Amino acid sequence: MIYSFFLGQVSFGQTDSVYLSIDSKLISEIQIITANGENGIRENYTYFKYRYWLGEIDTVSMTTVDKTEIAKSKKKIEYQKYGACDSIINKIRNSSYYWKMRSDIDRAARQEIGYGNNQFNNLKNSESNRLKYFSEKCLDEFKIDASKLKAQLLNEIQRIKEGKIDRFNQLRLNPESINLMSINSFLETFDLCETDLKSLELIILQNPTDFLTSIDKLSDSDFFSFTLNLDHFPEDSNISKMKETLKESELRSKRKKKIIKNIKTKG
Repeated sequence: MIYSFFLGQVSFGQTDSVYLSIDSKLISEIQIITANGENGIRENYTYFKYRYWLGEIDTVSMTTVDKTEIAKSKKKIEYQKYGACDSIINKIRNSSYYWKMRSDIDRAARQEIGYGNNQFNNLKNSESNRLKYFSEKCLDEFKIDASKLKAQLLNEIQRIKEGKIDRFNQLRLNPESINLMSINSFLETFDLCETDLKSLELIILQNPTDFLTSIDKLSDSDFFSFTLNLDHFPEDSNISKMKETLKESELRSKRKKKIIKNIKTKG
């Protein structure tokens, strides 16, 4: 039976010991088994590039765990007994829980404010906001620290998102504010998220000439990064109108054709 849940939803506080197996290779495979009557709950981890990741959680007969289990490959899997809060067990479980949490945070940031948001990434990766001492606490205790950090980072994502929404509304309600200075400022924090793309649409439609002037001032690397985001406009964006507006601009821009070519809806 395969359990359709992950480590963050499972409590292992009912027992004082677990069984550990480590198969070392390029991507190491690790099993932690918690006895539960005749069967055991098995957590299947992988270890790659200094990070543990939890895969499936299933059940296994404890009769096969007592000494060795013969896999289909006929290779013996050897288990060793550890305390449930041994530093080795803590390190595996806590590291996996932490990186899963970080992965969830990155996914939320990518959707709401853009994955490359420097303001958020600097906070997330700051020394004070990194949990590193995985082996020192049992999982349930470690979860408390991880949950506090997750809440802090989610709050920061929401704060930045609200700022982007406010900026969009200012552009929408005050189109006269769309000038060379405001466009330069916008491009400094533009990222791949729906709100920023809506703001970009307003800028192009309202002031294509100053937009192209700002784009021409970007470095080659910044311009390349910018163009990678232009094929993710929301489906309700007026793609044809944006392209036509840019074409009609009298500014002789060396990057105009590239911009027009790359503007698309996502998918």
